[in-house]
Amino acid sequence: MPESDEADLPRRVTELPGPVPDLPGPVPDLPRAVTELVPRGLIDHLHRHVPAAGFVPGPEWLLTVPRLVRELLDTWHLGVTGPATHGYAALVLPVDGPQGPAVLKVAWPHPEARDEHRTLGVWGGQGAVRLLAADPSRWAVLLERLDPRDLNGPPVGVLESCEVIGRLAAVLDRPAPPWTSLRASDHLATLVADLDALRTGEHAAALPRRLVERGRSLALDLAAEAGVDARLVHGDLHQENVLWRPDPGEWVAIDPQTIAADPAWVVAPALWNRWDEAVAAHDTRVHLNLRLDVLCEAAGLDPDRARTFAEVRMLRNAVWDVQEGSATPESLTQHVTLIKAFQPG
Repeated sequence: MPESDEADLPRRVTELPGPVPDLPGPVPDLPRAVTELVPRGLIDHLHRHVPAAGFVPGPEWLLTVPRLVRELLDTWHLGVTGPATHGYAALVLPVDGPQGPAVLKVAWPHPEARDEHRTLGVWGGQGAVRLLAADPSRWAVLLERLDPRDLNGPPVGVLESCEVIGRLAAVLDRPAPPWTSLRASDHLATLVADLDALRTGEHAAALPRRLVERGRSLALDLAAEAGVDARLVHGDLHQENVLWRPDPGEWVAIDPQTIAADPAWVVAPALWNRWDEAVAAHDTRVHLNLRLDVLCEAAGLDPDRARTFAEVRMLRNAVWDVQEGSATPESLTQHVTLIKAFQPG
């Protein structure tokens, strides 16, 4: 996925999650030590994206990965037990160590990974993957190993997945600590600025004007609220970021892209994921709102407030696509469908 404006890649990654596929074609010119360790999908992904301001470019970071992994394995007395996997911005290795089976995660440095170890420490394994060790200087965490099954398809129904996510949102809810790096008020202010630029730029007609104006007004109002940064929220709590913990047998969240926000900020990712099922529904709008209602009931959230935040976050995705030149008629249709689904009437 292309990078965003303010937080570049990481903010964009938060909105459109999922694994990067290993792609065909020539491998970028990298040492063999890198290409034998790092999955091709992650290599390609990091070569396509510009880092956030002040952060190391992906290709440059990739050159350091073999050394980082060796140092972490030595420091934590770990042995690799299988092939590496990856998400959008991290290498993941199954390992064994003094605490038993675990997962070593080494992230490409980016703003949204900055608070992962602290957030997992606050949650203490309740509703989230357990943190076993952390090395913030290397952007690395050692995590308990979970079962790889998630909520992204059968046998878990889409409404059941939303209920699980809602329950986890309630368990994970905490006051936002002072160290939280990302804040909803900043995110919303950036959206307003981007909408202003869009309205006067070459892509002014890409999105319906009424939709843009309404979204701008909502973002301004929400950003001005006193409590909009009050809670510690998992900003990417979707169906692929929930895995199964076999003992005692429960779903837990992973990859905490946390942000200081209103609790209703949590809802949107569970709505834009499993999109095929929304499209296949008899009435997509009804289907999406039913998802939202189920999630909000489980989380103890106000559904109307959740709709407002969902609408704004959907608009954020649409504006990113337009800004980055990656928007297609199909993607814009999906964005507009999502946004309108949560508007009144």
